[in-house]
Amino acid sequence: MHPLAKRIALLASGFSLVIGLFLLGYNLQFISAGAVTTALNLWPVLLVAAGFMLLVDSTRKRVGARAATATSREYLLPIEERSSQVSLRVHFSYGKLIAASAPGRPRLETAAHAPRPAPVIRHELVGNRSDLSVSVSQPIFPSHMTTDDTWRLFLPPELPLQLSMQLHEADTRLDLRQVRLESLDLRTEAGSHQVLLGRPPSRMSGQISCAGSSLFLLLPAGAFCRVRLLNPFCRLDYPQGDMEKRDDGSLVTARAPAGSGSVEIEVDGPIRDLVLDIGDEDDPPGTET
Repeated sequence: MHPLAKRIALLASGFSLVIGLFLLGYNLQFISAGAVTTALNLWPVLLVAAGFMLLVDSTRKRVGARAATATSREYLLPIEERSSQVSLRVHFSYGKLIAASAPGRPRLETAAHAPRPAPVIRHELVGNRSDLSVSVSQPIFPSHMTTDDTWRLFLPPELPLQLSMQLHEADTRLDLRQVRLESLDLRTEAGSHQVLLGRPPSRMSGQISCAGSSLFLLLPAGAFCRVRLLNPFCRLDYPQGDMEKRDDGSLVTARAPAGSGSVEIEVDGPIRDLVLDIGDEDDPPGTET
């Protein structure tokens, strides 16, 4: 049965029940003749009530359908052809941020369930380095912002990248395994976060300050990795045997051959759950699997 027909049948059943009880009460002399006369004069109220109920139900479904439909947009990240390095700063709030490498032009794809200002993209060429900034203006009343918006950031795999992110009320998944990442500065607040790192050509350094509920950090196989924990009270889970804990509290992997690259990460913040793991595959940077 069509949903509209179901609602009409439900209303007709309710009206039949009300009218039947009213007539039964009149036959049993529980209802006076004056009440019956008043009811006969006011019976169009039932039609008004039925129309109002159908109108409210239809409006709710229409608003819900609009909220379930996301508006997608794509923004190209301007990188000069003569650039030999990229520096990218990202400010994002209230939603989900997904970053990964992709062939073609670097770009940002957004999906918003409610009207939201377009991100502000700034570009400056400093020597041979392209400095990019991607941000969205904060609302006056942030409590009214939806947390269902999604940003998909597609990064260039062929250029060395310095990445800086400042996130608020956001869940993140940063798959940087195919990116030539030189440095990472990640500052997050509420939310859960995943950071997947690939083996760098030489040395990669990073700082992660996380105030969210959980952080998953995947380190590259085949490289020497050192993770320094600045908060000794966070709950830590890491694969036994793949990393060893030193006297200064840092966690290191086994020594790697010369030229394998190194990763040094500092992790700080009131993280509830911190998971460190080592990747299963050693993919060369700048390639697609």
